[in-house]
Amino acid sequence: MTLRGARVSSSSTSPGRAGRCALALLTALAVVAGCRSRSSPTFEPLKLADGRVIPAETLSRGHSVYTYYCASCHGERGDGQGPAGRGMRPVPRSFRQGLFKFGGVAVGELPTDEALKRTLRRGLHGTPMFAWDVPDADQDAVLQYLKTFSPRWTQEPTGQPLAMSPDPWKGREAEAVERGKVAYHVSGGGNAGCSGCHVAYLPRAELAALLEKSLGRKVDLSRLDPYTAQARESDHPVEVDAKGEPTRTQKVLPPDFLFHELRTVWPEGETVDGAPYTAERQREDLYRVIASGVGGAAMPTWKGAIPEENLWALAYYVQSLVRLRDTDEAEALKARLRASTMANPP
Repeated sequence: MTLRGARVSSSSTSPGRAGRCALALLTALAVVAGCRSRSSPTFEPLKLADGRVIPAETLSRGHSVYTYYCASCHGERGDGQGPAGRGMRPVPRSFRQGLFKFGGVAVGELPTDEALKRTLRRGLHGTPMFAWDVPDADQDAVLQYLKTFSPRWTQEPTGQPLAMSPDPWKGREAEAVERGKVAYHVSGGGNAGCSGCHVAYLPRAELAALLEKSLGRKVDLSRLDPYTAQARESDHPVEVDAKGEPTRTQKVLPPDFLFHELRTVWPEGETVDGAPYTAERQREDLYRVIASGVGGAAMPTWKGAIPEENLWALAYYVQSLVRLRDTDEAEALKARLRASTMANPP
């Protein structure tokens, strides 16, 4: 087996990203060289809680793939403490918890194989997790091998995949954005209130008027800062003890859509999974993460908690913000928001 380079996309050509790629690949080569001097482990078939039995041959192949591609960052023990992963932010996933951010299931449940494969194929945007050019058989083997790190896989069945409903707003984008704006900024009554953890994107007076109309009472925002997000606790370890158990976890800053890269969402026009990344595909990815939530973080599962039309409306509204990311218009909007007052909206 040969070590293949990362699939290069337009988002992976910045100097910082290239430097991280080079460092990870060099470290991977060092890990591989070290492992070649050791005997390969032997495996017994792994019986999963859902009744499937993973053959020993598959686990052995998965171990080889993992050693070549993953151990440098995620660690030989799967604890996220590989030599190239130290100091990375976000920290590499610890597979020992059986906890994944983007599982295609409700938060807290074990992810589907398809969701794990999607992350392997695509990587995670804005992180050192590359889109690895790995053959399908190796993808299957390594994702099964990951299940040896956590006993959850032998004790709990995989979560139920959260199906994507038909988009009810097709051809009515402006209307969807307006509905999404309400669902984003208001809590309760079928709305998600995303601005409570992320940031608001309406001037104070407009935001107060929207809240009063939706909640039926006045809300004083004069002494609040709705435009600065606060870091939230997560379950993802930064440090572990000798047994691989977390001793310190990472705080996570909810993304500001005007400036932060989203892990499972790419800019329109790029090539993702070998196909053009269209506006429709981008909305589907936004829907997917809003519906499922983010495992181990403060982002809950919204599917079933709010109406489907509001889930899709949120995808449209967030997409309208993502399109402004890192533009002069985004900077100007942020300045207007911070300067806004209750009495004199800009």
